[in-house]
Amino acid sequence: MGFVFYDTETTGTDPAFDQILQFAAIHTDFELNELDRFEIRCRLSPHIVPSPGAMRVTKVAAARLFDPALVSHYAMMCRIREKLLAWSPALFIGYNSIQFDEHLLRQAFYKCLHPPYLTNTGGNSRSDALRIVQAASLFAPDALTFPTGDDGQIVFKLDRIAPLNGFARNRAHDAIADVEATIFLCRRLIDRAPEVWSAFMRFSQKAAVIDHVAAEPIFCLTDFYFGTAYSWIVTVIGAKSDNPAEFYAYNLAIEPELLAALGEKELHDRLATSPKPVRRLRSNASPIIMPIESAPAIATAAQLGIEELTRRAEFLRNDEDFRNRLIAGFELTREAPELSPHVERQLYDSFFPKEDEPLIERFHAVPWEERPPIVRAFTDRRLRIIGQRLIYLERPDLLTDAERTRYERAIATRITKDDPEVPWLTLPQAVIDLDALIADAGPLEAAFLQEHRAHLSGRMTEASATLALPEKVAAIVVAVPVIERSRAP
Repeated sequence: MGFVFYDTETTGTDPAFDQILQFAAIHTDFELNELDRFEIRCRLSPHIVPSPGAMRVTKVAAARLFDPALVSHYAMMCRIREKLLAWSPALFIGYNSIQFDEHLLRQAFYKCLHPPYLTNTGGNSRSDALRIVQAASLFAPDALTFPTGDDGQIVFKLDRIAPLNGFARNRAHDAIADVEATIFLCRRLIDRAPEVWSAFMRFSQKAAVIDHVAAEPIFCLTDFYFGTAYSWIVTVIGAKSDNPAEFYAYNLAIEPELLAALGEKELHDRLATSPKPVRRLRSNASPIIMPIESAPAIATAAQLGIEELTRRAEFLRNDEDFRNRLIAGFELTREAPELSPHVERQLYDSFFPKEDEPLIERFHAVPWEERPPIVRAFTDRRLRIIGQRLIYLERPDLLTDAERTRYERAIATRITKDDPEVPWLTLPQAVIDLDALIADAGPLEAAFLQEHRAHLSGRMTEASATLALPEKVAAIVVAVPVIERSRAP
């Protein structure tokens, strides 16, 4: 078992509706010696509109989006899965991966009919180098040099912090270069913040977190919101009612007797008010847990002293009814996620049915000609929708003329929809975003963005032809003035 450091470059920031364009990973041993590496790119899927802002950052040329030499998104995800399984079991680490890349990877597997939870099942576990760096800024501030923004706050962006600490490569926002930068920072932290690194290695294992919160009545819990650090001295008061791997931790800075005396409505209101008395602790999300002796100054409860902290923790431990009231009240303060009608946002609605699991494996094992009946046999509606879409994208010749026409019109409708309420990026909105970028761009960048504008115009023309759209819709692209040719070099 070793580490898998990975990164993605994408069409945008929405894991459900954007797409991975590039994936890179490096497999190392526990000393971070490289054992193997893997990199792959794919072409753009026809129902995805890339974000102009993302293309400007990643410098992906418009021509490359549909490069026929690149594999399809489905083929790429099959190869990624094969490689990651060959490296498993492993600890998977990205930079901001738990908040972004992890969800994007899960969504990509889901939309290609693969089991989505590869990085935290089958003996695998996960951590996040961004969180390790953030923890070091509090618990080992001399381990790294931290850049700051105009407001004086630490900037944790990889393309800022890695070069400042000596990383010499200049290909920021390229997946393999970002993986190398992540490994570089982790090596620094192993050498200069070994206690922080050791804590993250330990608590990357869900079982270790569960054992710790059961054995330690008081500890320091830290998290970061919008780059700002918060630390609390806490005691665990119980687990989530429908998820025993997610815990609720009580902030011991708040005297529990005061809350115990409140009525139900007053308690509910207080639980929703800052400073929050109860925090979530997800055992499978690499929580930042440290002993109370290491608590930073921002953990104000540390000033109470160990005797008072112990007394408050014991009060909670001895009053089961109050703990249950806290948990029930806290859960009422959290809005239940709204169910989406779009299959892309239905991954977390439920696990795939057991009876569909062998069909999923068979889908990938047999020739494409044998896959349509498998898709029709799925009991889960999501799998039928995704499977049918994959057949259209990979082997449209297996569909009837009517089915192909229906998909072509559905895609054309999807990408040309002039409605700001749809959750995906459309061509009309992308053009508006792109022209705003062009207006502020220098000559070289303007030329690059103009190529993307031509790409969007071409796609709008093709979609309009498919739908025979009214002129006012098709004209959205051509009506916005383009930058004069004289601005190009």
